[in-house]
Amino acid sequence: MMNLSEDEIKQLERFRFSNKRTMSPLSIRLDRLHDERELAIYLQRVQQKIGARNQVVSASILMKRYSFFIAIVLYAMSVWNKRLPLSFRQIWMETDNELTPWIPTFCFESLTYTTFSENRDKWRTQIIEQLFAEHLALFIGQLRKITNISPLILWENVSIYVIWLYETLLEENQVCDVRRQIYDDFLFIVQKADGKLFGPYSENPLYRFWKGESRTRRTTCCLFYQTAKQAHCKTCPIRYMK
Repeated sequence: MMNLSEDEIKQLERFRFSNKRTMSPLSIRLDRLHDERELAIYLQRVQQKIGARNQVVSASILMKRYSFFIAIVLYAMSVWNKRLPLSFRQIWMETDNELTPWIPTFCFESLTYTTFSENRDKWRTQIIEQLFAEHLALFIGQLRKITNISPLILWENVSIYVIWLYETLLEENQVCDVRRQIYDDFLFIVQKADGKLFGPYSENPLYRFWKGESRTRRTTCCLFYQTAKQAHCKTCPIRYMK
């Protein structure tokens, strides 16, 4: 294993990467989000923090914030060919109590990485399966069990950030050799990857939300208007119904 450089750490900060721990009640180790009791308590804290109407709203906003973690892992994979450690007992979602709105950071206890040796496609598949099927799908399942929220809302929350990430990277790397790799990874994740890489799905749960170009509106509402902000997102489908 090798260590991330200071410059690489700096680049990841745009996706809420951090190497600082806090003592906030809203700081939690990622594996604990799989525990039903701890997750229920955490959702109550999120509800109070953002002024959510109920825990369904809390679950949706939590997934939106959590999606930055997904972006961190995918960025390292697609731009650097680096696999960050996905031991969820060593990754924390941290909150600065002094800052508003609530946008947590993600702290990795280990700043190491590995890379592929021969078959990059197989290596990429392993990362996607570990990140989505072995972690995110379990998290979504727990959120649904506790709040009865539609998994479509949660998966679209994730898709928004995945699509934004790759569209941003493609825009920033128009003349770079890595652009083809970024584009191939993008198509694999949102279109070509088998549903089983994302959990107990026969079809890729992200594909239904990808329009083939920059989106103008969501399919589902993330319920942000039911927080203290009482505002609709720019892509909210409710805005287009008025």
